[in-house]
Amino acid sequence: MIFTDHSKIRSQQRGVKKDVVSFIYKYGKKVSVKGNSQKYFINKKRLNSVKFVEGDFIKKNDQSILNTAIVCKGKVVITITKINKKVNWN
Repeated sequence: MIFTDHSKIRSQQRGVKKDVVSFIYKYGKKVSVKGNSQKYFINKKRLNSVKFVEGDFIKKNDQSILNTAIVCKGKVVITITKINKKVNWN
């Protein structure tokens, strides 16, 4: 996974660790967005389904995981966003 300069700045501004970004990329739901990119995020249902695999990591970072979405193009992380409201992505 490659982080752009923009994504490094955004992760620092939003207080999101690279481990959390990697976790979201690995286990998150993928939705296509403009420009041939994908947005990854994890909702409560998906988080509960992977709790048995990564239980200790989830206990430490559950709020950060649930409140973060990442935009990637292939294995390149373009930006990191915080989810402020209920999102209805299919």
